[in-house]
Amino acid sequence: MFYCRHPKLIAVKSCFQCGKAICPRCQWRDSHHTFCGHACHRKHLILQKVKEIRWFAIREARAFCQFLYEKATGIPIKNSFVPMILPILTLSFIHTYTTLSLKKSEPLAITVRLNITPEAEIKAVTANLGKQDKALLSPKPRVFIPDITRGSLLKNELSLTFDGGSEATDAEDILNVLREKNIQTTIFLTGEFIKKYPELVKKMAEDGHEIGNHSMTHPHLTTFEKNFKQQTLPDVNKEFITRQLKETATIFKDTTGKDMAPLWRAPYGEQNAEIRQWAYEAGFTHIGWTADSRTKQSLDSLDWVSNEESEFYHSADEIKDRILNFDKDGHEVKGGIVLMHLGTDRKDSHVSAKLPEIIDSLEQRGYRIVKVSELLNEIR
Repeated sequence: MFYCRHPKLIAVKSCFQCGKAICPRCQWRDSHHTFCGHACHRKHLILQKVKEIRWFAIREARAFCQFLYEKATGIPIKNSFVPMILPILTLSFIHTYTTLSLKKSEPLAITVRLNITPEAEIKAVTANLGKQDKALLSPKPRVFIPDITRGSLLKNELSLTFDGGSEATDAEDILNVLREKNIQTTIFLTGEFIKKYPELVKKMAEDGHEIGNHSMTHPHLTTFEKNFKQQTLPDVNKEFITRQLKETATIFKDTTGKDMAPLWRAPYGEQNAEIRQWAYEAGFTHIGWTADSRTKQSLDSLDWVSNEESEFYHSADEIKDRILNFDKDGHEVKGGIVLMHLGTDRKDSHVSAKLPEIIDSLEQRGYRIVKVSELLNEIR
């Protein structure tokens, strides 16, 4: 199956909303599903919200019908209002159970009292509701933890971030360049990296770099590697995420005597709303990297790709051009978060050799290279 926008690319999945075939370059991932674009993702969220409101309206309609029924049963048979009320009740029940409802459920039992306060009536209603109905009547507030991928578009600032997973082949060269250029940035380290290179990590802290969390063992967290979907793996839960982040923070504290920044980056970029929520509850906000869905450009340098035959391989010069020419006709790299790495298996064409040129070119264009916390203006 080929993607309609890219006839030469083979589509490996389909949009959750519209069912169209999509390729990995064009996908929009969120809510554990994959969409062909922002429009379908937004439509999915709207339909979910409409569905919730609809079922709430159904339950309210049933409750009102039950209320009318119980009021009618208390009216004497000879009362002249009965012939007028009964048709209304009949039409209400027919409309509720045939038009609105697609699913059988028991009507809500509501206690009807005369001359009671609104507060007492609410208590009487909620006392007879089931757990699901109570949740609908008093929904819990939902906190959406974002995947932060960009700062302000109004400032000529960006952040060159570096990930340290297990190797540090370019770390010394990168730190020397940053020191010479008087730049302090954000570096995400795993617990294994800190244990393997403690002296190097101490230098990072002494140079004033902001150290974020990159997990303890750099594990896979979702099924993206297998099916291109950000679905949480079965063995990944809140306790697992908390342990991965807390252990790394403790090792960093023991090594440098300083606290880690409350920022983290998921290994392999594998994360979703559920995982971000768990990490946030552990004290860490997720930081991704900047990508433009409109131009299909990304500030992920892919400097770790060492196989020159791979379609994702880019030479050091190509990576430099990708960063400097990002969104040339738009906002350029304003507020951008660039992803690079401290280690690579490449034999040559290391991006660290082009780092001075990248920094000089950006500064000549009026850009300031800052830490992520300063870029986001959240940590002072």
